[in-house]
Amino acid sequence: MGSETSENAAVASESSSEVPDLRLATVSTVEAAANALRELILDGRLEPGTRLREAEFAERLGIARHSFRAATQILISEGLLRREPNRGVQVPVFEPSDLIDVFRLRTALEVEAVRLVIAATGVPEAAEQSVRELSALGDDAPWRAVVEPDMRFHRSLIDASGSERLVRAYATVQSEVLLCLVWLRPHYDRPAQVAAEHEELIAAIRAGDADRAEDLFRAHLREAAENLTRAWRERTGERVVV
Repeated sequence: MGSETSENAAVASESSSEVPDLRLATVSTVEAAANALRELILDGRLEPGTRLREAEFAERLGIARHSFRAATQILISEGLLRREPNRGVQVPVFEPSDLIDVFRLRTALEVEAVRLVIAATGVPEAAEQSVRELSALGDDAPWRAVVEPDMRFHRSLIDASGSERLVRAYATVQSEVLLCLVWLRPHYDRPAQVAAEHEELIAAIRAGDADRAEDLFRAHLREAAENLTRAWRERTGERVVV
């Protein structure tokens, strides 16, 4: 009897050790503030060049100043905010040359990733899922709901390339790409337009047509760069030659 009891106890102990603890993740005040600021930036409600004054934003968020500083530091590390000497924290401002340079590097990396993906793995599931999410969005969806799956679509192709160095190179420009996507909002009438472009891109990958996929990606990113410089011109009233 004693040995049976010990055996049952051992089995119960073994079974319980195989089941992980189920705990809900909690979000700290700092994380919640960072999330709120990130949404404002990705929705375009904080324009490039906007200065985030500590006292004002801490009050608006209902948090202490030290918590606000910690929240902005998270976004600074992501590249969504920048600390400028004598100006505090602000949303970064790009010049046209910056925008063009970002997309020059982005195009080189993504085109190479697409060719590697077609040669080795086919369409990553994360890319398929991102396109499904874009297609399901309504016309009244907030812009961040477009930006997030759009970014995941392109990043999933980089990750599926199998090149560690390509992944590292893309990481250096990803935050700037994200800010560029925020600027593109006025140039798309509805999320369905973005979804249709990505459907075409993924169809070429699915078909294994590397040349067509490259042509489509180059055209897709070239149009985005042209729209970005046009958006910059509309904001500043200056003439830009692309």
